[in-house]
Amino acid sequence: MNKREEIVEARRTEWPSVNAKVEPLVKALIDDADALRVKVTRGTLGEYRIDCGVRAVGGLEAGRRIAEICLGGLGAVALETTNTDSAWPFMVTVHTSQPVLACLGSQYAGWSLSGEDNGKKYHVLGSGPARAMGSSEKLFEELGYRDQASSGTLVLEADNPPPSALVQQVAKACGVKPDRLTFIYAPTSSLAGTVQIAARCLEVALHK
Repeated sequence: MNKREEIVEARRTEWPSVNAKVEPLVKALIDDADALRVKVTRGTLGEYRIDCGVRAVGGLEAGRRIAEICLGGLGAVALETTNTDSAWPFMVTVHTSQPVLACLGSQYAGWSLSGEDNGKKYHVLGSGPARAMGSSEKLFEELGYRDQASSGTLVLEADNPPPSALVQQVAKACGVKPDRLTFIYAPTSSLAGTVQIAARCLEVALHK
């Protein structure tokens, strides 16, 4: 075994399950749905759908929580205020002690997904911990990491919930039943979507 293989093997044994780490965060998002102004429903296949900015109002706190879920439960995201005279009154700070796994292994929107929704093409990029279970991105070979968990969470920058065909596709790729999946979605123009996009500042730097 060469040095690189030794490093990869060490990562496999030391890195935690990002999907297991976010389970309490997802549960808290569901439990606090009314306070956060998000809408939780079940899809036809039993999957959880959490609308954070389409028909639901959502908000900054919802976006902050989504950002921490995107980081695989391995990072802390905080909202801070700047000078009141500034054109940008809020800023987002991101902290993690596992930047490679949190940002590239989970947060990066690298899973390209397509499906049919009432005859219309549905295409979206998925981010969040379920990527580490089901995505075929070569990035995971470089990281030497694959997650195995009993449930998966995927975050979508979308104006609509995922169609059943896409849910089945993700479930098959992740090796779990559809009712063990949670899809969190919000358009980038929403309050929650804006926060979770801004919280990718560390991930973008690492990816570059």
